[in-house]
Amino acid sequence: MKFRNKTLLRLFFVGAVFVAICVLFLVRLINIAATSQPNKIQTGTYQREEIIEAQRGEIYDRNGNKLVYNSYTYDLALDYDAMAATQQERNYDILTVLGAIDAMGSSGKLNNDSFPFDGTYPNYTYKAQAVDGDSNMYYRLLKRIAQNELEDECETPKTELTVSYLDSFYKQSPQAFPSETEILNWYLTKYKLVSEDGVAEFADAEMDKLIRMRYDMEVNDFSVYNKYTVIKGVDMKFITYMEELSVAGVTFTANATRQYSYPGYASHILGQVGKIQQENWSYYQSLGYDMNDVVGINGCEQAFESYLRGQDGIRQVTEDENGNVIDSKIIKTAVAGKDVYLTIDIELQIAAEDGLERNVNNIPTAEGGAICALDPNSGEILALASYPTFDLSTYNEDYDKLSKDPSKPYLNRALNEIYAPGSTFKVGMAAAGISSGKISSSTILDCSGKYTYYKDYQPTCLGVHGDVNAAYSLQVSCNCYYYELGRRMGIDLMNEYCEAYGFGQHTGVELREEVGILAGPAYRDENGLEHWTAGNTISAAIGQSDNSVTPIQLASYIATVLNGGTRYSAHLLKEVREYGSGRLVIKSEKVKLGEVSLSADALEAAKTGMRRMVRNSATVSTYMSDVPVTVGGKTGTAQRGGDKLDNGLFVCAAPYDDPEIVVSSVIESSGSGALSTYAASRVLAAYYND
Repeated sequence: MKFRNKTLLRLFFVGAVFVAICVLFLVRLINIAATSQPNKIQTGTYQREEIIEAQRGEIYDRNGNKLVYNSYTYDLALDYDAMAATQQERNYDILTVLGAIDAMGSSGKLNNDSFPFDGTYPNYTYKAQAVDGDSNMYYRLLKRIAQNELEDECETPKTELTVSYLDSFYKQSPQAFPSETEILNWYLTKYKLVSEDGVAEFADAEMDKLIRMRYDMEVNDFSVYNKYTVIKGVDMKFITYMEELSVAGVTFTANATRQYSYPGYASHILGQVGKIQQENWSYYQSLGYDMNDVVGINGCEQAFESYLRGQDGIRQVTEDENGNVIDSKIIKTAVAGKDVYLTIDIELQIAAEDGLERNVNNIPTAEGGAICALDPNSGEILALASYPTFDLSTYNEDYDKLSKDPSKPYLNRALNEIYAPGSTFKVGMAAAGISSGKISSSTILDCSGKYTYYKDYQPTCLGVHGDVNAAYSLQVSCNCYYYELGRRMGIDLMNEYCEAYGFGQHTGVELREEVGILAGPAYRDENGLEHWTAGNTISAAIGQSDNSVTPIQLASYIATVLNGGTRYSAHLLKEVREYGSGRLVIKSEKVKLGEVSLSADALEAAKTGMRRMVRNSATVSTYMSDVPVTVGGKTGTAQRGGDKLDNGLFVCAAPYDDPEIVVSSVIESSGSGALSTYAASRVLAAYYND
């Protein structure tokens, strides 16, 4: 008996220990469950965090004229965590939100473009896109089918239930594609839209709204990680109305959209903002961006992203079980981005774009063009235009049409199209020939209309000019003069100067640019082309052969020659200032990219020849008649090969003897350099007649 009692005592002790351990584990499990729901801070009370979107910096021209600014709109979204607990309650809340939208007559845009059916509940039929194997709607539908099949625990292995598997399967067995009724039944059951005996919980019109919205929520991956935007672009009156309704899970987000003070102007320069693209995500992630952040995707918006970008803040919101906000506090303050001031003068930009459009449209054969104006003593870009162009304020609406336009309005010709420089090349050749000692400013070369030094290659001139010196060669654009100069210098010496002028190199501009081609044996060898010959050298000396430049390179090259040989980095950034206060943060300094020694005689000959060229051309002098200073310039007519009409080019500077502005202009297929001078004249007139 004593043994039995002792045994019972031991069993009791073991049982007590077991019970204690179980209680301990139970308490631990309860604690884990509680801490795994950080949003719930007490019974019926929830916390959530909202992003306070930082102001993006704005963009100004050199004179403080605002070019790009922010405009704010508000979107109504649903927060998964903060919504009611049951599907039935959520259905009523969704209908309340949709009812409020109807009641307030909101003009915002509902998110319902993804729905795959035509008709209304319960009579749905597939839209054509929904069963089109190449459409986005079809693939979104396949994703929903795969998800619902998994939730139904079908016999198909889960590893095979992918969009690609279903796509292949249905294309082989189209009769197996779920019917409209099957899809509908999934949603009726899943979201408790019918009772257990199959009776609809709402009227048909309400059922239709709920099914459409529930489907779109799935398409947009509505979850604890992603809010669902119900409607975009609501006003403050609507926000106040919704706050009075106190619908659980409703939240509002502020969105900044970029607005343009001069719609249609500077579009190629300013650029756009947008969501981070997948191929760039790793780069932005390394800089601390979130995947849904808005960034500059081209133009100055992209180039100066690090200045324009602000730092988002965080607001912590506490709500009761009915969705009423009972506390709100900022736990991280948003910091606005900085304002960027460009070197562009918007009045010159407008003159450049309007002049370029008129120049192109007044020449029946012209296909497009570009113009660049810069300060030759600093590299500051004053205007940069390309035509045809587009309007950033209507970019989304116009995109499909303009992207198919053969005239390529989205192409920034000033930076990303290359052209043979033609006779504009002769200015640099004259300066190089005199500075290198191969000729002097007074050296006389004979022009008989044909260059006869080589027996097997005797190219012609534009006329019979007789005795020609350096200044006169630029005035009349004598090819024979430069054939002989090219022969005397040789391609290696020519290219020493051309490299110093920036041919075949980046100009330094902050936007994406082409580098063009510096003709010569090296280029031919690197690209597997025909061996370089003496004939190629004299052809290169008049700006032909393989030589190609962008309009901004053309302006930079002329600036380098006329300022005495210093090549400055072309740039668009002038200043960076604090948002709101205007406090100066960064002031851009001029940067030397290179330097070449040009003699005083060389500069005098180049400037004199350019002044005489403008004065003695009836067309050019007429265009320049309302410019109140003396202009020096040089036309160029560049052959394109085949049956294509020649491009017309023009470079100019004012005042001619001590330039403070340099302009380059290219008109595609104009057939004449002289006909390409109108746009440049409008820029100079605007510069001096402001």
